Amino acid sequence: MRLDVFCGFLQEIGRRLGKPVLMDLEGDCGHPVLGFDVEADRVVLLTEPLVR
Repeated sequence: MRLDVFCGFLQEIGRRLGKPVLMDLEGDCGHPVLGFDVEADRVVLLTEPLVR
């Protein structure tokens, strides 16, 4: 449920700006993990989950 709300937040910002909105992990990850894709008009997973 919280992830749905967060994704909706990213989507709303991306739609209003007409630009991608990216989310990085805290720390030194090196690349975003979630983002709003303007062309797809949805939030997409940009990397595979970390397996520990």
